Formats: sequence, C-alpha cells, structure tokens
Amino acid sequence: MRTLRTWPIAIILMGCTVLNVTAKPVAADGANNRESKVTIPPTTPFTVKLDQVVSAKTAESGEGFTVTFSEPVKVDGMVVIPAGAAGAGLVSRNSQNDTEMELNSVFVHGKSYRVTTVPIIFNPKGSLRAGTKFTFDLMLSLKVVE
Repeated sequence: MRTLRTWPIAIILMGCTVLNVTAKPVAADGANNRESKVTIPPTTPFTVKLDQVVSAKTAESGEGFTVTFSEPVKVDGMVVIPAGAAGAGLVSRNSQNDTEMELNSVFVHGKSYRVTTVPIIFNPKGSLRAGTKFTFDLMLSLKVVE
C-alpha cells in the first residue's frame, strides 16, 4: 500500500519539474519579456531609393511604388529601421495638378507599419529613375516593435 501512495506524488513532482524546465525565465526586477516598442519621432528623415521608374506624365493618382531604405533610421543611436528595409507609397495629384509621392508603409523584420510622410512634389513633365535617392520626412510618430 505504501508504494501505491507514493506514485501520485512522484508523478506530480515530475510534472512540476518538467513545467519548470520549459517555463520562460522572468527578469529579477519583475519586468516581463514582452517585445519592446521604440517610437520614431515626427520629422525623422527616411532616406530611400526608388525601386522602379515613376513618371509624372504617365503615373495615375493612386498608383503605387516601392522603395528600399538606403540609410538606417536610428533613435537614440539604436537602429530601428535597417538599411535595406522595404517601403511602399502612392503617387497622387494635388489641387494644383502637381504630381506628388508619399510613403505610406514600411516593412521591418517581417512586420508592416503604416506611416504618414510629408509628400514630395516632383517635376510634372519628368520622371524619376529607378535608384533615385530622396528623403521623406515622417509626419506622425511611428511605434516599431523591437
């Protein structure tokens, strides 16, 4: 009889040991291990290269374009958006019939973030070649998960 009563206790103890081995460690200061968010402040420059030709003559309002970050975006010395990250935006026409481009999304570490940038107006008779480098200024702050 004595051995039958010890089996349930041994099984419970083994289960507790397994649970402790697979549990995630908790920081000693009580902080949890959630992903941290970094806020990129407004007016931060995003220097990018255009991935394809965008022509003011043929581009229609709402037409999309893609870019690659040519320089990293840093906050307090920490890289938040690495060089080589992708972005996308839209071409539109303003009330003066000027052609403008605005970046509206950024892809960082497999996640997509919605952004609002100051539009860039370009020559209504010209076109921008692939590889053209320019800088968008962030209009609203952006929180990026690290």
